[in-house]
Amino acid sequence: MLASLTKYCSRLHFFDNDISAISKHATAEDVSRALETEASHYLGFVVIRPVAHAPIGAAVVAADRLASDPSIIIDTIAPYPVHVLGADLTVEGFPLTQQDTRVGACAQAAIWMAGRHFHASHGGPWFSMPAINEAALNPTDMLTTRSLPAGSEFLTPDNIVRALRALDRHPVVQFARPDPDSKKLVWAKPPQNVVARYLDSGIPVLIGLRGRDGAVGHAVVAVGRVVRENMPAANGARPSTADIVSHLLVNDDQRGTHQRLPVAAADRSDTYPWTLEEDALWVMVPLPSKVFMTGDIAEELSRDLVEGFVHNADRYRERAQKSAPEGSPTLGAILAVDPSFYGVDPDQLVSRTYLTFGWKYKKRALRNQLPDPFKAELLGKHFPRYVWVTEFSLADDLKGYDPCGRKVRGHIVLDATGSKFFGESNLVAQIPGLGLFWTFDPADPVASRGLSWRATNDAQTFRPKVRGWHDFDRCGIAEAKPAGG
Repeated sequence: MLASLTKYCSRLHFFDNDISAISKHATAEDVSRALETEASHYLGFVVIRPVAHAPIGAAVVAADRLASDPSIIIDTIAPYPVHVLGADLTVEGFPLTQQDTRVGACAQAAIWMAGRHFHASHGGPWFSMPAINEAALNPTDMLTTRSLPAGSEFLTPDNIVRALRALDRHPVVQFARPDPDSKKLVWAKPPQNVVARYLDSGIPVLIGLRGRDGAVGHAVVAVGRVVRENMPAANGARPSTADIVSHLLVNDDQRGTHQRLPVAAADRSDTYPWTLEEDALWVMVPLPSKVFMTGDIAEELSRDLVEGFVHNADRYRERAQKSAPEGSPTLGAILAVDPSFYGVDPDQLVSRTYLTFGWKYKKRALRNQLPDPFKAELLGKHFPRYVWVTEFSLADDLKGYDPCGRKVRGHIVLDATGSKFFGESNLVAQIPGLGLFWTFDPADPVASRGLSWRATNDAQTFRPKVRGWHDFDRCGIAEAKPAGG
């Protein structure tokens, strides 16, 4: 006789307080309403499926509870509504699933986790695990047929790319090169810089880790960062905020949610068997379909722009003076505007690059501590759907965990949907005492783009972008200090 197996899953819900008292209400309506009053105490859920070797079908844990330490930043968060006893509850976090080795491997689990996030956060397509397998294995290749069903042992990076394309994402992949002599993995650019830019943009990053002792590799999803309180004392040329990242938080289908993957080999521990420096084979970024410029290109272009503007700032201010209305104050030397900023080599400025919606950048900038002439010009400017923003600070501006205590001195905005060539994507540049705006006349699309200047003798630091904030009211923004302070 064949055994009778259940096909039903169970979903367990978790709260941070005792809710047993709701069962004592007299009516069903009162029970439902009482449960809904506990919404602020809801911690998330776990779906248990009847699969003995892989019981976790799905799990979402409240991100704010996991990020209670100020060093922890969970970058990829979306709302997951649930309905229990007629009550509406919501948990904000990132999903986890456990691989069912009969039909899939860690790669399918990583794709599923990223896909569920895009569905919850941006309304992307909803793919089941069989649908992910079908997309990844179309066409099927020789390597994945080493196991039955095909792909149940592992997927190649090509298979993962196919599945992410089916999810309406445009993956960008960067690989390490194995050194035949040292057997170490060599990257053209530090992988933590690549991953940090996209996490800071709210995009989960898939990471391929090499196998141990002849085993196949492993795929995880980076969803957040663990950061140090201050920038390193000696961080070389062209430092970035990725330099303060000590660990990546990864969802690992074999080990659980928000595991700490050390960035440097020196930080290896017994709690996680890999490090990014020693074991990362590739990183895969599932970009939105409208983005045609990568984060590393955006940061290189922004740094080159800032360097040029710093060296030519006085000349631009002279042009701004000539075009200023009669009676405008006389503009002094740029060095006097912010001696701290102009007293360092531009290559020593700390960069932070992230992708955001054009309208979100504009809203945050208008509510930040930027100069009024800059905001006046910004108010009427149109932006594309996606923009790359690169913030520039001094190392001492970024001390401490409190985002309200951190400072930015300048920033560049580029069109993420445009070209990387010939300055076609330049939108806005701002350094202390000077703002530049590229303009386009839709009535004459073949004409060269215009460039306007806004200059002041005053400059003050402003706030860095904080994910989830559309303004900076909680920082007491009215108490701004001059840039030199």
